[in-house]
Amino acid sequence: MKKILHLTVFLALLSAISGGILAYVNFITSPIIEEQKIAKVKASLQELFPQATEFVEVSFTDDTGKVTNAYEAKGYGYAFTVSVQGYKDTITYLVGMDASGKIVGLKVTYINDTPGIGSRVGDPEFANSVVGKAKGDQVDTLSGATISSSAAITGLEAAFAAFDALTN
Repeated sequence: MKKILHLTVFLALLSAISGGILAYVNFITSPIIEEQKIAKVKASLQELFPQATEFVEVSFTDDTGKVTNAYEAKGYGYAFTVSVQGYKDTITYLVGMDASGKIVGLKVTYINDTPGIGSRVGDPEFANSVVGKAKGDQVDTLSGATISSSAAITGLEAAFAAFDALTN
């Protein structure tokens, strides 16, 4: 009985010390990780709006649940983080729109779809096909990647709605 009590106390102390060390490491590393995430987003925004020098996150209402963040490129337009369900997994991308609502760029930030098929949504072929499009313009799906490209197009429609909400 005494041995069980000693082992129980030892395991409890070991667990408490381990938990404390993990909490301390999390406390130290979480600001660094957050800064790296922000730097990655800013780099992607800079790709969409190379001439912009200031980006500000703006609040908005999205009834679709597809647009997760919105950023204003001061004097140049808006960018939206869009997340949609592709054929196999979630597709996340940034879409930039100028002040008139035309798409100036699309950058896929996460895609884990079927290689060579659904993953083509992340290729320049798809991004180039949507640049210059405005709300109501026809955007064609990719042959062989119909489900994933259709999902991405649905996300573009949600981004246009978010753009309208911000500018009207």
